[in-house]
Order: sequence, then C-alpha cells, then structure tokens
Amino acid sequence: MKRVMLCMAILWLGAVCLAGCTKETSCTPGQTQTCYCPNAKASEQACRADGKGWETCDCVYYSAWCDDATGLCWQDPQKDATDTTDSGVMPGDAVRYCNQVAFGGYADWRLPTIDELRTLVRGNPETETNGECPLVDGSSNAAMNDPACGPVTEWGGPGPGGCYWPPELGGNCHRPDPASLGHPLEFVSSTRCPDDPTKGWYGVVMFETSAVCWNHINTYADVRCVRDAPTPIATCAEQGQCMPGETRKCIAKNFRLGAQVCAAEGGCWGPCDSTSFVETPPPKDVCETCSQIKLTVRVPDKLAKPPVQLMAFLYAADTWTFPPNRPPDGGNSDDQVKNPALDVDKPFTLTVPTCTYYRKSCLKGQYKLYVAIMQSETMPPTMAVGDYWWGMDQEALTLGEGQAKDIPLDITLVAWAQQ
Repeated sequence: MKRVMLCMAILWLGAVCLAGCTKETSCTPGQTQTCYCPNAKASEQACRADGKGWETCDCVYYSAWCDDATGLCWQDPQKDATDTTDSGVMPGDAVRYCNQVAFGGYADWRLPTIDELRTLVRGNPETETNGECPLVDGSSNAAMNDPACGPVTEWGGPGPGGCYWPPELGGNCHRPDPASLGHPLEFVSSTRCPDDPTKGWYGVVMFETSAVCWNHINTYADVRCVRDAPTPIATCAEQGQCMPGETRKCIAKNFRLGAQVCAAEGGCWGPCDSTSFVETPPPKDVCETCSQIKLTVRVPDKLAKPPVQLMAFLYAADTWTFPPNRPPDGGNSDDQVKNPALDVDKPFTLTVPTCTYYRKSCLKGQYKLYVAIMQSETMPPTMAVGDYWWGMDQEALTLGEGQAKDIPLDITLVAWAQQ
C-alpha cells in the first residue's frame, strides 16, 4: 500500500512539474555540460558569455546548398570535410552512406550520378555539364582518355581553396588520397562503367583539377550527397522550451539515433540529424603471399631532370592496350614512387607484388606490366616530353599457377617522344 501511494505521489509531482515547472532560461558563464552530436557521439559545450545560451556543440553539422540552375541540393560541406584524419570511403560505402544519413530534416539523400556531379564543375568548360568531355552516364571506359576530360591548372577554380566548384559551396578538395601519391581524394559518383566486365569502375570528378575519369570500386574517395530541390532547412522542427544551443538525443527520419539543437532564439528544436556511419572493414593485405616481380628499371640516357614519380602496375592481358587507359589491376600503392633516385648510371629497383591494387587477393591469369617515369603528378597520368615508359612489346606473365615465386625483370625505359 505504501509503495502504491509513493508511486502515485511521484506521478502527481511529475504532472505538477509538467504543468507548472519552467525550464532554466540562463546558464552561468564558464559552465560546461555534455552535448550530443548527429553522429551519435557526445561532446561538451560551454555557456555563452552572456549566460543566455550555449556555445555550439563541437560536432560536424551539415546543411544544404541548392543550385537553382539544376534543381539539385547538395550536402554542404562534404562528408567529414573538417576531419584531417579522414581517409575517404570506397564507392560501395559512399552509396550506403548517402542512403543512410538524415540531416536538415530529410532522409532521402543519395550519391549523385556522374552527370549530376559534373553540374557542380565551375571554371573548366570542358568538364562542366555539356562540355566536350564525353564521360557521362552510359559512356565507355575509353571516354576517360579524351583530352577534354583531362586536368587543368591545379586548384585554379572559383571555389574555396581553388576547388573547381561554385564559390557558394563549402568543403575542400585538398585531402590526400591514402592509397595514391600526388593527388587528393576524388569525389565519387554512383555511375558504373557499362563496358567494364567486372562492373568495378565508378565515375569520379577530381575537383582540384576538374578532371573526370573512371576509378576502381575499391578506391578511396570523398562523398557529397545530393537530393532533389526544394530543400528548405528547418530551423524549428518541433516546439518545446529549450535554451539556445542546447542539444538532446533523438530518433531521426532514418530511424537511427541522432541529435537536435535548440534554435538560436530558443523555444523550439531544430530537425533531428543522424549521420553516424560504420565503414566496411578493410580487407586483409595478402600481397606478401603472392609472387613478387623483382623489377630493375633503367633509362637509356642522362635525364634532363630528376623524375617526379615512377609507376609500375599490372593489367589483365585480355584487355591490354598501350598505354593502359584505365586503373591498374595489380601492383599496389607502394609501386607509385615519388621522386625516385633514377638516372642512366643509377638503376632503380622495386618490388611489384602480383596482388590486386587494394591488396585483397593474388592475381591469377595472364598479365602485362606497364612502367613509366614522369615529370608531373597529374591525375589521370599524362605523358609529356621528358617522360619515359615501357611495356609496348612484351610477353604476358602467367600468374597464380603453383606456389608464389620471385620473378626477376630488368627493363630499359623508352623516351615518350620516340613513340
């Protein structure tokens, strides 16, 4: 009986509080409290100097920038744009990320197609929408070799930091690709190359140079989601007394845990944003278990100046062209060497493991090797006077038969201008 009466008293007190209690409308300057982020993590925020609200919680928040010319609204900035340690995500994860997140009051974001992504290009008419670059939805892998799709001056665009996108759009195009030397992360689209037998190439835009090309399904990339307009960002999605800047946990439209922020003027809560994401675990590196090409690289003449980079990669023989017009099948990021110590009296040696580029499995079948030294770090790679290459005339290597072995190979490069 006493327990029942106690419970009734608690309920009665709760009802009285709901009816007549008022929430604090000020805080003490210097005071701190726990706050909540859209990625389902907790942080800390401090009381404002005037005591009339809380400073912004240290979280990553996204808004939307809408392009009136296309009717598309873009995530602003891109995923984890301010995280200097973020290494990007693979295309499959990029598709999943955009399908899962909810922010601004919307949960119908998606990864853009290559045609949609190109609508963001500014400062290079060749790769802007309807430009001469032929790489669009449905185009072949050869489209990336068209000069119109190639890079222009690095970081020469009108966007922040020289990015080739609209000045109004936030984010950055400077984050380095952890699996490749010499260029930042590209921005990935949902478009796959239709004539790729493995269905493993996605269309990408390199906004630091405005280049458009295909890249591997396992490449790391930046992500900027899109949705169709209109996308008015709600500042007051739910009525309720709260202090400006205050945060609370919530369940967003994607049915995942997130957080919402009290409006700047107080008195109502903004939309529930949910942006937590778990990437697919990286594959186990198997390259050491595969056959190893022990490569010695020579040049026939004294070099006019030291090379900026050396590349040595493997390509399936049944789709081989010289020079290769697509991302490599084998060799890994260690086989793109920056500033190699190579000259006529100084051969350069390196090991090319016969594994897939992203180290997931050993190659099996017929493969050919492409080797080049270049005076630039442009992506996609572009040969110029003073560069050297090798691989036009060679027998295919048979890989994956029997136990792994060392394969010695001594080659002399040929000047590009002589081809």
